Amino acid sequence: MKLSKRLTKIVEMTPSCDRIADIGTDHGYVPCALLRTGRIQGAVASDINRKPLEKAVRTASGYGLDAVIDFRLGSGLEVLTPGEVRGAVIAGMGGELTREILEANMEVVRDLEFILLQPAQNPEVVRRYLYAGNYEVIREDLVQEEDGRFYEYFLVRWQDEAPSIPLGPYDPMLSPRLIREKHPLLRAFLEAKIAEIETITHKLDPAFQSSRNKLSELDRQKKYYQEVRSWL
Repeated sequence: MKLSKRLTKIVEMTPSCDRIADIGTDHGYVPCALLRTGRIQGAVASDINRKPLEKAVRTASGYGLDAVIDFRLGSGLEVLTPGEVRGAVIAGMGGELTREILEANMEVVRDLEFILLQPAQNPEVVRRYLYAGNYEVIREDLVQEEDGRFYEYFLVRWQDEAPSIPLGPYDPMLSPRLIREKHPLLRAFLEAKIAEIETITHKLDPAFQSSRNKLSELDRQKKYYQEVRSWL
């Protein structure tokens, strides 16, 4: 099974255990890869849409793994009851949706030993939510896919008395942990962010007040990224 860099990192970061849930499983590649590498012994694979779940069933059947994967049609963590899995993977969704999935079933969240999150968009929403709440952030990571896109990862678990981590206005945009560790992809990530801001800036018409406000905010973000880049 050949996986993308994004999915390979998910498999790598998932702790070994007896059973996990893959929420929004799509083609079912993650649970199948985890089973084939021996990192887990069973899985729940769920999706809110029937067609992706049918694809996951076909993927698992092709590898002879359909007997050890429980396929469920449903939304988020609502397909689970506390205690039936040790951990969960929630990957490939927007930051807002990822947060909503966690908040929708806190009974399951509190019971899990780990949750691996990989938002496809707006990871800053997830970071702000995690850092402001009762989550222990065990690990963060960063991957650049073959098409140049970057993906951020959060391995977390709920703790009743985990302290909130204070964040400034721009801190959620970058991982303090990855900055501290000087992640090898962080410079390229910053360069991409700066280039993205410059592209947007060129398209805005300063004749409008709304554009001037946006330009001012983008300029502050760019200076923040440039400052962090100077530390690396």
